[in-house]
Amino acid sequence: MRKIEQRVRFCKLILLAFVFGILAFLVRFAKHSEEWYTQPYNKNLYAQSGELLTGTITDRYGAILSGVTDGHRYYSALPSVRLSTLHTIGDRNNKIGTGALTNLREYLVSYDTKKGAAAITDQGNTVSLSLAADACATAYTALDGRSGCVGVYNYKTGEILCLVSTPTFDPDNIPENIEESEAYQGVYVNRFFHSTYAPGSVFKTVTLQAALEQIPGLTARTFVCEGSVRVGDNTVNCPQKHGSLTLAEAYACSCNCTFAQLAVEIGGDKMSEYVQKTGLTSSYKIHGITTAKGSFELASATVNRLGWGGVGLYHDLVNPCALMIYYGAIAGGGKAAVPTYLHEVRDEKDRLLAIPDPVFTEELVNPSTASTLAYYLKNNLIASYDRTRFPNVPIGAKSGTVEQNTGKSNSWFAGFVDSEEYPYAFVVFVEHGGSGSRVAGEIAASVLKALIPVP
Repeated sequence: MRKIEQRVRFCKLILLAFVFGILAFLVRFAKHSEEWYTQPYNKNLYAQSGELLTGTITDRYGAILSGVTDGHRYYSALPSVRLSTLHTIGDRNNKIGTGALTNLREYLVSYDTKKGAAAITDQGNTVSLSLAADACATAYTALDGRSGCVGVYNYKTGEILCLVSTPTFDPDNIPENIEESEAYQGVYVNRFFHSTYAPGSVFKTVTLQAALEQIPGLTARTFVCEGSVRVGDNTVNCPQKHGSLTLAEAYACSCNCTFAQLAVEIGGDKMSEYVQKTGLTSSYKIHGITTAKGSFELASATVNRLGWGGVGLYHDLVNPCALMIYYGAIAGGGKAAVPTYLHEVRDEKDRLLAIPDPVFTEELVNPSTASTLAYYLKNNLIASYDRTRFPNVPIGAKSGTVEQNTGKSNSWFAGFVDSEEYPYAFVVFVEHGGSGSRVAGEIAASVLKALIPVP
């Protein structure tokens, strides 16, 4: 009798464990079924190659960037749009990790717990990206075969209007030598999100920010540039002898001598604090994408290296996306929206399913200092750059030209549009492009003209 009772208790325990397991599974199913459903192992959704077989992607104006017909994914009919948006859309084989086909797949798939696989159609949901396809095509054309990236976004809403990374390739005509050719080296990397580069003079804005807050009476001082200056145990050189300069003039003509001495006067510890505050050493989370962190070794640098660090030419490295956000924060009064390339999601019946809310950074710049920096950046357009290239709206910008041992200099141009109607921040980086103001600046001008109607 006792054995029978023990067996009954044992059976009850097994039954309870079974019931508990079923309940636990149902809870997990309710929470995660959509996530499981959209995984690449669901062969109803994905081809053997990994290609997502449902869902439509458009730009912000409704132009189709990628869709599915008869069980095959297609891209834009325009080659320049296919090439320029590839790193934002993604490739068929999921080798590009920053594409919407991977990171927004839960929005693309029309999920129905009752119908399961029977609910899958070619169209699926429609994901509208914040991109303007024409502006992306303009950026790609302006890069003219050179490696680099272009980003423009609304610093109030976070919407990315233009995002181009090169080299790229046509997903409808994949080159046979893509894995071997040097021309396609790093082609699967989205340089805007995942690369870092020496910033050169675009970093002088950070040095100016620190100097304005740490050095009393700075704006009343006069600086002298003889073409080089002794800093610590070595010299810092300028491309030319600038002579006597106000602070605004030193910033506009990008005087290395002035900004090297300012960095030393501020000190390595304080310079490091300011770099961290700007977000240039942090990562941002964007649709599952973790942006690359910049690096600035200023606290332990020698005096001379600190001087070079103040002009962005020591061991400084910056991510283009983070730099764009920083310039957006200057225009935005100290804070900026975190970028997003999602505009909205609609189902097959055109019902709105999702629209992102803006998420903002912490304070990257003191609001009063941000206003002063914006003034200096807008003065650069008057004093140093070709103002006629830009739309008829206030522009603030800083260029950077970083010499390379291998040949031509790398080019930077970063800044913002000071406009209620067009609150855009932008960044352009071109490998071996040459002059930052001429090359990267010309690309920025072309893209902004594509985004902002000129009266």
